[in-house]
Amino acid sequence: MPSENEIRENLTDAGCSRDETESILTCIRFGDIKAAEKIIAASRKKQLQKLHESQRCIDRLDYLCFQMRSI
Repeated sequence: MPSENEIRENLTDAGCSRDETESILTCIRFGDIKAAEKIIAASRKKQLQKLHESQRCIDRLDYLCFQMRSI
């Protein structure tokens, strides 16, 4: 199992908030891996939603450029 510092660094790099990170680490300390996984899954879902929103923005910009070429 990775050390607490490695887990903290990974969670931070993955975009987890400080509160999420601390909650996950607390769950791990108490051996509640299921609860830690639930928080990680929620954070993953939030990151995926951000990714999809960014993709929509890029698509809109691409479409605008496409339309401008027709002018």
